[in-house]
Amino acid sequence: MAVKVSNSLSPFYVELAKKNLSENPAHVQAHLTAFKRWLSSCQHLTIPQDDAFLLGFLRYAHYDHSVAQKRIDNFCSVRCLSKHGITEWYKYPKLTDPIVDVYLDAGIFVPLGIVDSGVHMFILRLKAWQSDRLSQTQMRALNNMNFERFIFDEQCQIGGVGIFIDLSGTTAKQVSEWTDPRTAKSSMKLLQEATPGRTKHLIFYKESKAFDIGFKIFEFWLSDKMRQRIIRIKDDTEKAFKKIPGLKQIMPEEYGGCNGPVKDLIALDKKNFKTFYSNACCLSSIKVDESKRPLSAQNYMREYKDIEGTTMGSKGTFISLNPDD
Repeated sequence: MAVKVSNSLSPFYVELAKKNLSENPAHVQAHLTAFKRWLSSCQHLTIPQDDAFLLGFLRYAHYDHSVAQKRIDNFCSVRCLSKHGITEWYKYPKLTDPIVDVYLDAGIFVPLGIVDSGVHMFILRLKAWQSDRLSQTQMRALNNMNFERFIFDEQCQIGGVGIFIDLSGTTAKQVSEWTDPRTAKSSMKLLQEATPGRTKHLIFYKESKAFDIGFKIFEFWLSDKMRQRIIRIKDDTEKAFKKIPGLKQIMPEEYGGCNGPVKDLIALDKKNFKTFYSNACCLSSIKVDESKRPLSAQNYMREYKDIEGTTMGSKGTFISLNPDD
């Protein structure tokens, strides 16, 4: 399935792209042509020549082609090469697989809508994931599958994305599974080195004691830029509403918002997810052949060191947590 580049962006997004990305609509096609020419010279990469997909990387890079080239190479590499440890996160199930309905009905990762600044917001509900029904690998794969629809969305490409992370009701077991060092390292590498999504907001809501400790693992790999995107609001959603105009209008009523119950947003996302994937997605054709990788493309991925035993405190230190905290 190819997604066409829109010729009818709203004046708001045309101006936003010009202001934030230095985009000139008259030059977009020339940029795409040059980008495709470079891709055709990369014998180690098999990448769909889909304009909407490729434009996401150019916009992420503010049309700096060297940055876009590095990013799209990383994007392909993390999903295809076992050395990055997350190839299983890209083994997407068929729509007929019952696990798809289990995931979508849970409402783990749900689109909310667009705030005044043009950022597309999502909600991540950690407590909605039950590992006895959905393994971590299955959950990660379906989260990626869910989010990748928006890589093709030009409003997301221009305005960026934000995530409201609901930590209420999470148990120590859930947090430990989310913040397992190996998994956390891979997810941060994916977020910061590969995905073309421009993260603008990370809002943490109702952090538990267990998560506060587990968050130190993520902090180990967080870039300074990403740290500046974090908003910690405890249990006060009004703080986020004041910080991000328009957020209240798209948040579910369970969070003090005006956008109806969360179950309605989950049902809408399920419908849109199945509509999008009713046709084959072009990203399934991506391949990487390391034997053909040129020396000039050897060091695109920033090194992510392993956490040492002392990072979380003295070795051997045990912190007791209520399993239901």
